Amino acid sequence: MADIDKRKGSLTQSSMKKRSGKSNKTKDKENKAGDETDRENPYVFKVIDETQTKNLLEQEVEEVEKSLASILQLENHSTELLEATQLDYYVSVFWWAKEQQFSVPQTSALFTAANQLLLNIKEKHMHILDNIRELKTMMSGVGAVETETPGGLDIFDSTQAKKIADYFHTTLLQHYKLYQFVFSHTQAEEIIGLDLTCELVQPADVPYPPPLTEGLPGDVWEKYVKTPPPTPLPTQESESELQARKEEAEEAKRQARLKQEEEIAQQDLILSKLTPEEIQQVVELVTKDTFKNLNAEMASRLRERENTILSRINKVHKVAST
Repeated sequence: MADIDKRKGSLTQSSMKKRSGKSNKTKDKENKAGDETDRENPYVFKVIDETQTKNLLEQEVEEVEKSLASILQLENHSTELLEATQLDYYVSVFWWAKEQQFSVPQTSALFTAANQLLLNIKEKHMHILDNIRELKTMMSGVGAVETETPGGLDIFDSTQAKKIADYFHTTLLQHYKLYQFVFSHTQAEEIIGLDLTCELVQPADVPYPPPLTEGLPGDVWEKYVKTPPPTPLPTQESESELQARKEEAEEAKRQARLKQEEEIAQQDLILSKLTPEEIQQVVELVTKDTFKNLNAEMASRLRERENTILSRINKVHKVAST
């Protein structure tokens, strides 16, 4: 019985050790995001330090652009396409990290990784496959509790790492050839000049110079110097004038309507005086005039059709005789 109790005790102790080991691993995994700075991460606070990262996270996008241009020494971004491209890339990376609500160390690590990927194109002229392997190396250790060779982005969890990979695929890798072109070609310099003509003041007359209005030709003074007269303000009509104008318009409409009704009544009066025989004669005359032109046109078309048929028959006879 004593041996059985000892075995039970040993089994209980081993099971407790296993449970405690599992719980410690779980705690390590849960506290990994909170203990991002426990070990020295090769990507955290390397390009932008902690103070700069915190200040940038509190700024708007226009202020972020100005601050990053100063930090990264991109002073000619407004005139040089190369610096403008780099600044736009860095601002978009930082602002995306801010929208994802990454912590300060995570934001700094992501910015360092983005800078390294861009430098691989700019300085090392790295092929896209090699740069993808570089990104894969950066993400080594993501999702693992312990790893011997962390890549630098292991402070992110698996979900965040997937978002980062999708982001770099959309922004950098899909436009890889464009970045290669920008970093391998020299921007053409354009010299823009503007010639201005300035008229010198004429020598002064002794003992005093003439006034400006007398020193200019009359037409020039009238056209360019003289103050134009004020534009007269439109006169405001009184209510009585507006009412009178309205009544005049209504009276004109009424007179036009009466005139139209009178013309219609005269036409009806003329038609009422005609007998049925006279109306029939009028209709016959109009019909004859209308159909006369129509008959002439139809006869002309029939003659043309007849001539066409006859010419075809003659051709057939000639062919048959030959």
